[in-house]
Amino acid sequence: MFGFFKKYDAHLCSAVSGRILDNGKPVVGVKVERQLYYIDDKKRKDSTLTDENGCFSLPEVNIRSKAPGWLFCDQRTQQHISMNIEGKEYVLWSTSFKLIEPLAAFDRKLSQLNADLQNPLVFFQFTNDDISHLKHGARSICRWDTDFEIHHIIEDETI
Repeated sequence: MFGFFKKYDAHLCSAVSGRILDNGKPVVGVKVERQLYYIDDKKRKDSTLTDENGCFSLPEVNIRSKAPGWLFCDQRTQQHISMNIEGKEYVLWSTSFKLIEPLAAFDRKLSQLNADLQNPLVFFQFTNDDISHLKHGARSICRWDTDFEIHHIIEDETI
């Protein structure tokens, strides 16, 4: 019963870093925006600009919240990292998860958000270190050399 009033540590997003290219050339001075949604309904947004090499980074996000002590609630966190260029949204990372602890598989992906604007948006799957038969999934225009299985190309970006 006292859990209703206690505050817990909740991990919303690992540190993010990456590089954005367009046909192999750095995309300079473009805003990369991160939106994080948690069960407590507070809006959490931050952003950064790409540098002269197209590189960017955002810090880890952890919060204190009473929500993990709530009974019968879905402890879901949604992460959405994107950029908008001339009215077109480019999704660098979009996924959700149920834990309030950092996930090593997410850490690995979020530390290497490397994309070319010419890459199509895909839904991909990657290793779940905790449950080997159940993979994680995300949407992205980023590409990774390992642990990256494209499930399908997203033609309609409203999905």
